[in-house]
Amino acid sequence: MSIPLWKLTKTFLLIKLIQLAIVYFTPCQFDTSSEIIINNLNTESPYPDVITTILKKLIVWDSVYFNDLFINTIKYEHTFVFSPGGWVALIRFLFKSESTTYFQLQFYSVLMSNLFHYLNMILLYQLTRITYDCRISELASIFMILSPAGIFLTGNYSENYSNFLTLLQIYLYFTSVNSQDFTKASNKSIRIRWKYIVSGIINGVNFTVRANSLLLGIIYLIDLYHFFIDWNIEECILSIITGGILFISFAGTNIYHYLLFCPGRGEWCNSTFPSLFQYSQDKYWNVGLFKYWTVNNIPNFLLVTPIIALNVYSIYYFYIHELPKYKRILSLVVVNGLIIIGGVFFWNTQILNRVTSFSPILYWTLAIEMRKGKKWVQYAMYYALMWNFIQSALFAAFMPPA
Repeated sequence: MSIPLWKLTKTFLLIKLIQLAIVYFTPCQFDTSSEIIINNLNTESPYPDVITTILKKLIVWDSVYFNDLFINTIKYEHTFVFSPGGWVALIRFLFKSESTTYFQLQFYSVLMSNLFHYLNMILLYQLTRITYDCRISELASIFMILSPAGIFLTGNYSENYSNFLTLLQIYLYFTSVNSQDFTKASNKSIRIRWKYIVSGIINGVNFTVRANSLLLGIIYLIDLYHFFIDWNIEECILSIITGGILFISFAGTNIYHYLLFCPGRGEWCNSTFPSLFQYSQDKYWNVGLFKYWTVNNIPNFLLVTPIIALNVYSIYYFYIHELPKYKRILSLVVVNGLIIIGGVFFWNTQILNRVTSFSPILYWTLAIEMRKGKKWVQYAMYYALMWNFIQSALFAAFMPPA
C-alpha cells in the first residue's frame, strides 16, 4: 500500500513551521501569570533564544499543568483531571532523570506530541484505505494536518497521544471484525480475536490519557447487542471481556483516587458514586448541564460554531449516505454525536475544537465531499488554515479560546 509520504510530510512541516513562527513573533502575552511561574523556576534554558522564546510562549493554559506534572509529583486534587497516569507518565518515563530540567522536559514533550501528530496522519491514511481509495485517504490525512485543534496539536497537550491510541484502537477493531458476515442476523462477527482484545486494551490505556475516551467503550456495547441478537454466546463473552478492560481502567482510577483522599476528605468522597474527576470538573471548570450557557461565553460558542457545524454535518452525512454501505462505522457516528452533545450542553464548549480532532468521520466527510467537487469544502479548508494561524497568535498571547 503506497503512501504519498513526502507530500504529506511537506504539508505537515510547512504548517508546523508557520505556526511556530507566529508563536515566536507574537509580541506579548495578555495574561502574564505564566511568566511568574517561569521566573520562579530558577533554571536556565539550554536552548537558543529562538527555541526558548517559543517554549516560554507555549507555557499557557493547560500546558502550565502538564509542564509542572512532567517534573514535579502531583500535589492537588484538581490536577488529577489531567490524567497524570497517561501522557504525563509517558514523558516522565521516557525523559525524566535527575539532570533533566523544566525546559528540557517541555521540549521533549513538544517533540513527542508532534511525532504523534505525524503518526496520526499516517495511521489515518491506513485506516481510510480499509474503506476508501488512495485519493480520499490522502485528502483525509491533509485535513488532519489542518485540524481546527491547530496549535494545541503543536504544543505539548495530550490530544495527539490520545488521538494516536484512538486511531490505533479503531484500526485494530476494523481489521478484526467482519461487518459483512451475511450468515449472521447482525452481519457481524469477530475474525481476528487477538486484534479485537488488543483494541480494548488500547482503549483502557487511552482512558488514562483523556477521560473522554470512555465514550469509545460504546464500540463494544454495540457489539454486545449485535452478538446477543445473533445469540452468539462466545462472541458476547469476548465483547464483555474486551469492553471490561476499559471498565477496569475506569474503576481502578476512581478507586485509586478514593483510597488516596478519602474518607476523611468529605465532599465528593461522600457521594454515592465518588468521582474525583467529576467533582473537579464541576467545581473548578464549571462543567454541567447548561452551566456554560452564559452571556460572557457567547464568544466561545461563536468561535467553535464552525467545527460544531462541520461535525454535525459529518454525522448526518455518514448516517444517511455511508452507514448503509459500511455498518462498521456505526459506533464512530454514535461516539462523535455524543461528544458534540457533551461539548454543547455540558462542557466548556470551546474544547470541541480539539477534542473532536480524533474523529475519522470528520476528515472522511471533508475528503469525500472535496473528491465530489463540492465548493463548500474549499471554504472549510480556508477556514481551517486561517483558524490555525489566528489561533496560534491567540494562544501565544495567552488569550482565549483555550
